[in-house]
Amino acid sequence: MEVIILILLIIILSLLLLIISYKKDIRYISRQISKSKGDLTNIKMSSLNKEIEELGIKIDELYLTNHKINLKIRNNEEKLRESIENMSHDLRTPLTSIMGFVQLLKDEQLSKEEKLRYISIIERRTENLNTLINCFYDLSRIENNEYKFKLEYVNLSEILVENIAAFYDDFINNGIEPKIQIAENRSNVIADKNAVMRIFSNLINNMIKHGDKSVDISLYNVDNYVETEFINSAPNLKPEEVEKIFDRFYTGDAARTDKSTGLGLCITKALVEQMGHKIEANLENGSLKIKIRWQIKRTVK
Repeated sequence: MEVIILILLIIILSLLLLIISYKKDIRYISRQISKSKGDLTNIKMSSLNKEIEELGIKIDELYLTNHKINLKIRNNEEKLRESIENMSHDLRTPLTSIMGFVQLLKDEQLSKEEKLRYISIIERRTENLNTLINCFYDLSRIENNEYKFKLEYVNLSEILVENIAAFYDDFINNGIEPKIQIAENRSNVIADKNAVMRIFSNLINNMIKHGDKSVDISLYNVDNYVETEFINSAPNLKPEEVEKIFDRFYTGDAARTDKSTGLGLCITKALVEQMGHKIEANLENGSLKIKIRWQIKRTVK
């Protein structure tokens, strides 16, 4: 009888110790959660009970997931704030100019030639404003997958030559001599012709704005790809800035002058990638190289 009582006491004592241990672990977890105040925490424990230890691990995982979500939300909010500020700046600049010249036109002492010159400036500023608004709209459509592509076989070399010819006077007027290399036996690729026109136009326009004396444009075949390269001098560009050139509104100009809004390369990257191709930028010997790798073997959807 005494043995049975002793065994029961041992069992009861063991259960009490186990319960105390569980309560201790639970209190420890509760204290850690209270101290964290919703921020990232790390609950490290070695419990006698594997389920409670697993609970601590799951709570850690939940906090880590929540932490990542909060960081993403804060990052998106910061990007949205910057985008609104930049959009406001880019829209305000031409609007302020237009309003200024409209006021000047009210001067009755202006000659006919001066009025015509001011009207011409207002027209150009209005066109720039319209282009900017269209860029905002297009970027929104592309990023929300609302841009409808008409994928078909297109000849990249023909589109590239057409764009170079269209911008040739701009090259000359800016003192730039373009070096063109287009390989023979080019392959057609699957793409949207209008999107390709926009891509090449944006890249060439970027070269004209930032190039110095000479730029290099090339197209050639590599295995199952067609590669196009756009190279221009960028002596003031830093390696850490190269990663940002495809970000919306990034211009590399803290003053954000009228020279660039930073939307062109962002739209270019979005168009390239949504058509299933790849684009990258590198800084080599003081020159910015933007390379697009166009896949040849694709299925038209």
